[in-house]
Amino acid sequence: MKIKKLPQSAQIAITVAALLVLAALGYFALVRPQKGTASSLSEQIAAEQTQVDQARALLVKAKDAQKVRVADLFRLTKAMPDQPDEAGILLELNNVARQAGISFDSISPQGSTPLSGYQVVPINVVFNGNFFQLNDFLFRLRNLVDVRRGALAADGRLFTVDNINFDEAEAKFPQIQASLTIDAYIYGTGATVSAPPQAPASTGAPGSTTTPGSTTPTATTTTSTTTSPTTTTPGATAAPAAGGTN
Repeated sequence: MKIKKLPQSAQIAITVAALLVLAALGYFALVRPQKGTASSLSEQIAAEQTQVDQARALLVKAKDAQKVRVADLFRLTKAMPDQPDEAGILLELNNVARQAGISFDSISPQGSTPLSGYQVVPINVVFNGNFFQLNDFLFRLRNLVDVRRGALAADGRLFTVDNINFDEAEAKFPQIQASLTIDAYIYGTGATVSAPPQAPASTGAPGSTTTPGSTTPTATTTTSTTTSPTTTTPGATAAPAAGGTN
């Protein structure tokens, strides 16, 4: 039996079909799994890159913070000293008030209150003036310490106004009498500021001396010895003292 040879076109079609089948098998057996692996690797690479970017951002932030901390050490010390310096606090408040055109009727620092890593020193002040002078005083006080263009600026101590009350003064409006509680700050909780002592009441008796700061007067007692005079009769001899010898 003689086998009939297929036409050339049929042979070509069969060859093409076989190649297509082989390509499909190769795709599903080799290419497609590799694409899934490549996709998984891309996701891992993206996650690792995100972690690297975050680490770099933290590193840059830490370097910047270190630079600011070292560069602003003097300003930080000026804004919040580690010593009470009550005289310096009062002098600075009076200087700001003078620049605003006011003078205090009274200024009373209180004892410091230790908090978490720092202390607060309240100062009660009273002055008579007008509203614009009060506003100028608060503005100047607020701008002693500020952050400008990302850098700390300290022209004096850090103060905050905790309480403010004002009413019409005796000279009538626009003059006002203002009472403020201003807080100063001390770094650390070591040395503290004590409230000024109150003058003790005078309770000593007439003729006694009371020492300032002492509440118990000290009396001085003088002990005197009285000797009875001896009367003698003319011509009589005084008897010798007891225990004497003739």
